[in-house]
Amino acid sequence: MGDGPLHRTAKRARSSRRSLRVLLKLLVFGAVTFFVLFPNPVQFVRHLIHVSDMQAMIEPDAPQLAGWEAEFRRRVAEKQQAWQRAEATSTQPYGHHEVQQELERFVYEKVKYDWDWNVWGSADYMPTVEEMFDQAARSPDGQMREDCDGRAIIAASLLRRLGYASTVVTDLRHVWVTTGEGEWMGPGRTKTIVSSDEGNRTAFFATLGNMPVALSYGLAVFPLWRELIILGTAFLLTLGGRMAWGPTAFGGMLLLQGLLFMRLGYLAPQGVSGSGAAWPVWVGVMHMLGGFGVLLLPSFHARRTSGFSPNG
Repeated sequence: MGDGPLHRTAKRARSSRRSLRVLLKLLVFGAVTFFVLFPNPVQFVRHLIHVSDMQAMIEPDAPQLAGWEAEFRRRVAEKQQAWQRAEATSTQPYGHHEVQQELERFVYEKVKYDWDWNVWGSADYMPTVEEMFDQAARSPDGQMREDCDGRAIIAASLLRRLGYASTVVTDLRHVWVTTGEGEWMGPGRTKTIVSSDEGNRTAFFATLGNMPVALSYGLAVFPLWRELIILGTAFLLTLGGRMAWGPTAFGGMLLLQGLLFMRLGYLAPQGVSGSGAAWPVWVGVMHMLGGFGVLLLPSFHARRTSGFSPNG
């Protein structure tokens, strides 16, 4: 009877129930992770549309920028006059490079740095020029606040208003601006995505190389309490019904250590290893894999060793 039709039917039923439980747990984990990172699904969809074509986000004709352009042109005119007075005997002009360098300082002054989860409530959001001005208008002090992508969009848009060809690029961790005269708004690592009139151009190998540091940086600056919600959800969903307290605590400790290693990876000394700041990320990944292994193996072992008798 051990290998009879009834046994096979019961075995298939148990397998189906296990598969369904796994699927439900994955759905629960995915839903919790998504809403922790992006509480506003509509905003998330807009973000995907925006980042899919960063070139389209550069808006030199945005009417909100007219006042800033006029203010900047007055500043440049004053700088040029001061330059001419100081360099009366020099043939070196106050040229395009100096103008763009001044615009970088101008944007830094106008747009104070702040994280997207403080400004927009999400892990990441690339806003339009209009959205940034509307957000500033709703702020009690009227101050525009944005992280690197918003600053880059504003800078690239102003540069185009001044007649300079500009593009937006990213290394997955940071977003900045390039022109024929240089790179502005804090150039980062090797470019992974470059905006163009044909859409985003992605460098595959550069993307792979930048991902560990980008992941570590994202974890390091993201609120720890949000990350603990995601980690705690994964921990609870992984627990088996008959887990002993020892393996449960050890597995949880490995998961927490893995998260902390990954958060600290961005701060690691560059000279520690050839991979620089990336090595603690891999240590963290190994800790997490070990933690999940400790939590899951007893459950797998119980399933393999448990028998089934149709007669009870």
